[in-house]
Amino acid sequence: RWLLHGPTSVSATEALQRHEHIAVLPAAIGLADDAAPLDVLQAARKAQLDILTTDPALPAEAFAKDFYLRRSIVLLQDIGDAYSEAVDRLFERFKRLSPDRLYTVGAKRVKVRQLPSRH
Repeated sequence: RWLLHGPTSVSATEALQRHEHIAVLPAAIGLADDAAPLDVLQAARKAQLDILTTDPALPAEAFAKDFYLRRSIVLLQDIGDAYSEAVDRLFERFKRLSPDRLYTVGAKRVKVRQLPSRH
């Protein structure tokens, strides 16, 4: 299950569904579209949702606050309107995503970084 954060498109939702995932909009868990990054992280952790975002402030907040999400964050960066292709590229490269990881999906590659964790 994925929380869609930031300006994503219908194609991102369709791509997640194609890969047998469920997309959840912020309003479904009581978040405003302009919610602060820390509020988004807390709501996602409470609802046990991974996060798909286009906003680099969200993972930056996780690192700045040393926030333990227990889930993964996917940052779609510099992809233009190619949301569907970016999600497909992510799941072609990684069949299963690991918790406590930031996956940054760019126009040409996918990078992985460890998120703050309490292991």
